[in-house]
Amino acid sequence: MKTLVYILLTLLAFSFTGCGAVDRFTSKITGDASETCHEGVMYLQFTSGASVMYNPDGSIHPCNGNS
Repeated sequence: MKTLVYILLTLLAFSFTGCGAVDRFTSKITGDASETCHEGVMYLQFTSGASVMYNPDGSIHPCNGNS
């Protein structure tokens, strides 16, 4: 029973640390920011964090997508 509890706690810990981890890792390997569309706004994921993507005129870059 203890083993099952340890496995579940480990999986829970990994699920919390996984948010954006793949995108940060991809950015670190490629040297480029990865793009993510969320609720109609494009975001850039860098190794140090995320930022909204802007157009050259300073407006927020929209995208098609809801996830």
